[in-house]
Amino acid sequence: MKSLIFATLALMSATAMAGAGGKTMQSVSEQVRVETAGGKVIVRLAVENRGAQPVYVPKALYEDDELIAPVFDIRDASTGKQIAYIGRKVKRGPITKDDYLELRPGAKKTNSIDITPSYDFLAGGHTYKLTFPGSFVTDLAHLDAPQALPVMPVSFIFRK
Repeated sequence: MKSLIFATLALMSATAMAGAGGKTMQSVSEQVRVETAGGKVIVRLAVENRGAQPVYVPKALYEDDELIAPVFDIRDASTGKQIAYIGRKVKRGPITKDDYLELRPGAKKTNSIDITPSYDFLAGGHTYKLTFPGSFVTDLAHLDAPQALPVMPVSFIFRK
């Protein structure tokens, strides 16, 4: 039986200071959805800048179609046991401005990532909880000061 499970989480907002003097307020929201069908787990991400100044989000999350690091924390919902990340791990140097994607005021960016081969999902049908510690930066000169953009955990059912 082919099942399609949409786990939609409430849109979370984070507000951060930006611009010269920190006078301008930025409102950025991120949304995560998980779909399971056809033996795959697809994470759909969306980020929106409702502020007046540009912000910057990790390019790998919004342009790549596969993970290169354990971005998501996935746990068996009944036991709380973490599901191991078994995907690619790319060793790299320090994060630079080239690792970020500009999100202009009023812009929205979406991406879908198949995480099925990246996590060691349990055999049989299980309910999982996915958490994601989102973030953005307001100034590429200060990559060491990301603004937290946490989203609510998403529950989904997947049968391996």
